[in-house]
Amino acid sequence: MTATAARFRLPQRRPQRYGRLVANFTKIVSATDFSEDSTLAISYAEEIARRFGAEILLLHVDQALPPVMVSPEIGPVMDVGAMTRIAEEQRMLAQKELDKIVTRMRDSGLKARSMLKVGSPFLELIRAAQAEGADLIVMGTHGRTGIAHVLLGSVAERVVQKAHCPVLTIRHPDRKFKHPLDK
Repeated sequence: MTATAARFRLPQRRPQRYGRLVANFTKIVSATDFSEDSTLAISYAEEIARRFGAEILLLHVDQALPPVMVSPEIGPVMDVGAMTRIAEEQRMLAQKELDKIVTRMRDSGLKARSMLKVGSPFLELIRAAQAEGADLIVMGTHGRTGIAHVLLGSVAERVVQKAHCPVLTIRHPDRKFKHPLDK
């Protein structure tokens, strides 16, 4: 064999660095914000869980209230106590909705439980998936583009970039992609 042929020879077998190529899901984290998009994603998570016999962890992340600005001249802009009560009521409603979805899942024969976190949605989702040893994250995407994407960011995009496991993002079929330069 010549030096040129040896230099261009492909390796016989590549080392397996990523484990098995066939997925075997045992725990799925399904994120919800109770929108139509996340409801569709939950249905995908349910079907995957059925096929693999996996457990579903239904996760909702409530964003913490922004700090209230206080000025000695005008006093607090909002009543902190009222804001705290509103946030707590919101979390109680979210937990009731999570419980309703999990009960429906269990009634259909799935192993499921819920989790409610407070914080940054993408960070809490990644942390929960890692702490729970999830094999897959399933989430809806709102498909924001243009200035809305720039201002609001994309939770799904950040989760895909940072998650330790595969992420399945589901776009609602009614949400058509519109290129920012299209008229």
